[in-house]
Amino acid sequence: MRPEKKYLVDELTGNLKESTGFFVTSYAGLSAEDISAVHKNCRKESSKYMVVKNRVFKLAAKESGYELTHQFEESLKGSTAIVFNKSDAVAVAKMLLNIEKEKNGLLKLKGGFVEGRWFNQEQVVELSKLPSREVLLSKLMSTFKAPLNGFVNVLSAPLRNLLCVLNSIAEKKSE
Repeated sequence: MRPEKKYLVDELTGNLKESTGFFVTSYAGLSAEDISAVHKNCRKESSKYMVVKNRVFKLAAKESGYELTHQFEESLKGSTAIVFNKSDAVAVAKMLLNIEKEKNGLLKLKGGFVEGRWFNQEQVVELSKLPSREVLLSKLMSTFKAPLNGFVNVLSAPLRNLLCVLNSIAEKKSE
């Protein structure tokens, strides 16, 4: 393998190991300005957008331990760019689908690996409909908090009732 190719494979392997997953996109038809805007949006989501050569990326994926399924290999045809996901996969999927809609399909989301599993385009669309990680965590915390709030209310009810009785007695005495 040529040193330049080895360097690219090593760089991609490092990106794959640092990320929690990745999305495969086609950028055919996008202008340099549009690609720059995609880079900027990816940085906002703690992700990295990188145009890759298909064969080089296949080598890096294989080195990183990704299973080269038929669907995955089919997605690596044509002009390919990879979005390395380093945080919330749902937020990144939503962002990519919004860009695809804005650019009238010039940026095409082909699929992606999330949590070690290949998602085709339809599955990524379904994934993007899920609430973000922060929303799910806040719902979980409110579920944990609800019984505690009820318990505190039960414990404070006798004290509140006693205060109400004492206030009404005080009002009657002052009349």
